[in-house]
Amino acid sequence: ITQVLSLFELADLDKRAVFISGCDTGFGHLLALKCLQRGMPVFAGCLTERGAASLRDASSALPGRLDTIIVDVASDESVANAAKYLDKATKPYGGLHGVVNNAGIVGSSFFDDMLTTKDYKEVVEVNTYGVIRVTQAMKHLVKKTRGRVVSIASICARIGIQGIGPYTVSKYAATGYCEVIRQELRHFGVSVHILEPGFFRTPLIDEKIVHARLDKMWKTVPESIKQEYGEKFFQDSRERITSSLQLIGSPKIHLVIDAYFHALTARFPHLRYQIGADAKYLFVPLAYLPTGLRDAITHAAAKV
Repeated sequence: ITQVLSLFELADLDKRAVFISGCDTGFGHLLALKCLQRGMPVFAGCLTERGAASLRDASSALPGRLDTIIVDVASDESVANAAKYLDKATKPYGGLHGVVNNAGIVGSSFFDDMLTTKDYKEVVEVNTYGVIRVTQAMKHLVKKTRGRVVSIASICARIGIQGIGPYTVSKYAATGYCEVIRQELRHFGVSVHILEPGFFRTPLIDEKIVHARLDKMWKTVPESIKQEYGEKFFQDSRERITSSLQLIGSPKIHLVIDAYFHALTARFPHLRYQIGADAKYLFVPLAYLPTGLRDAITHAAAKV
């Protein structure tokens, strides 16, 4: 029955405006195009004018109306300005049907001994406070339509994986925020949905980008820590991390876009979406195991 109900779609998509953050590249870019393909009005938040121009070019022949907005989700002022613009721009639609918190970064990643609080703050500023900023600034527009807030978390908010501390912390916190506001916004007929994708082959896990990020981080590590771990440990871990990401990373990026779109347009959307075979059949089952057993399994896997 649930599968059948999930097939029903809302009517009048051409009158349901959405705001999507992080549309320069990746999931946000592709989601904006999918919404536009279906005739939806899209307000696309882009960090750069180059990203905005790329999206305008890619969508020029699509039926939906696109309006790009330069916005940095890590800036209170930038988000406030975007919300002020949307107050006027969304009047023809009676507000926003959906706010999609898609913008995110990986940031510095490796063992906590090699990171600083600054590394954590930089990631949390985007992945956690960015979600809070955008939602708080724009949810009044969603209340007007009794619409939806859709945020991307990660399967890393289900289980901690060594070496990606800042990202994991940010996603746990963002998930916690969405859990709270889902209950609070029900009073206004607004629903809140969380996406929990596994690993996908996006620029975030591109081998060259990951190598460059790790090498840059290693250069800043104090000499005492370098001696404690050793160059060989770093190089071996560097190769194991990138090879594991390429092995587990799915090329089926459309699965994430489809989940986003379903959360926005389905008559009976899910509250949580686990996306990808690794998320459904590896990380979620692991998350339900006793902590000691889960640690033993992940420790053994790390030695393989």
